Amino acid sequence: MSRNYQNKWFNVDDSDYAKRRSGPTGWGRTRQPKNLTGAHGSQVTSVTSEPTITDSTAGYPTENQRFLHILLDTDPSGENRTITVWGYSHAFGRWAPLKDILGNAVTTGAVNDSQTYLVFEIAGVDRVLFLANSAINANDFLYAAGSSF
Repeated sequence: MSRNYQNKWFNVDDSDYAKRRSGPTGWGRTRQPKNLTGAHGSQVTSVTSEPTITDSTAGYPTENQRFLHILLDTDPSGENRTITVWGYSHAFGRWAPLKDILGNAVTTGAVNDSQTYLVFEIAGVDRVLFLANSAINANDFLYAAGSSF
């Protein structure tokens, strides 16, 4: 049973009150990395061409996490892989290749049959996209997660 009523400042619908009160749906402060796909153990998808510069839906949302964790696991039959991370800012409305605080490109790479796990600071980046030097095959695995600690 919901009530609708007004006061001089705003309208109140009690049926909607519980929804508004439930709090934010983002990750907030996280101690353990949260997979960017939303499900632990799921791979992210990489692309082989640069994103459309103003496409705000490409890539994965970071939920304003501070650190980006990337794991690249390659198989012995493929070629060497390099993944370059691109960042999107809602404030600018643009994509650009990310650089760390020293000006180095945020990239990870792995030679055949190896694994690489790296952590980068991405404070303030709204979305990330993974640009591969060539298509990731079925036996290569790319994972990404965000954390605030």
